Amino acid sequence: MNELLKLPYEIQIVLVAGYLGYKLSTATKKAEHKTEDFLLQVLVFGTLGRVFSYVVIWLLIKLGHSVPTTVIETDYKSVVMIGALAIIGSVASALLWRRYIEKGVKAAMSFLNIYHDDHETSAFRSVTSARTRWSFVQVHLNNGKILESWLKLPEQAGIPTKPVILNDDGIALYVTTIHSDDGESHDCEQVTSTGETIISYIPRSEIKQIDIGWKK
Repeated sequence: MNELLKLPYEIQIVLVAGYLGYKLSTATKKAEHKTEDFLLQVLVFGTLGRVFSYVVIWLLIKLGHSVPTTVIETDYKSVVMIGALAIIGSVASALLWRRYIEKGVKAAMSFLNIYHDDHETSAFRSVTSARTRWSFVQVHLNNGKILESWLKLPEQAGIPTKPVILNDDGIALYVTTIHSDDGESHDCEQVTSTGETIISYIPRSEIKQIDIGWKK
């Protein structure tokens, strides 16, 4: 860390902006990159952010504003302004990549029959990242029971989370019905008499299968 802080501000700005862009572009993907891949992605997003700062400063100068054009070690105004612009540019690039560009690249590669991979790290990630509206979830347990949630909660239930949480370690959901292995079913109250909303966490080791009802 000390060696990093000794680098010129210009390089520090590129690295910080690039790292933030990298984190946003890979958030929730659980991607593990090699060191060289990680560094190159940081540099790409950092460079895009720095280019953005150059463009903004050029436009401001054209409009007659007096702004710093380069990072000056002894002028913290230039460091803060250019650093903030670089971070904004890097973050915007990452968001555009996640929202539009990556999807376009996938579609283009599939159309050209180059590859049909969706860039996700697993089939599970492909399911959870799909842009769709979920209507119900059924969790099949190893003991034969099925926990069902229709993802609908009473209006008075103020929950701090989404109706269902899926992650590598398991699933958390507000159970509406439990189906036992003998064919019997019974409904579950999701809100207690004192106003607490009950969420159930099921660890991955207890899950045999997950069925999801969704619509485009």
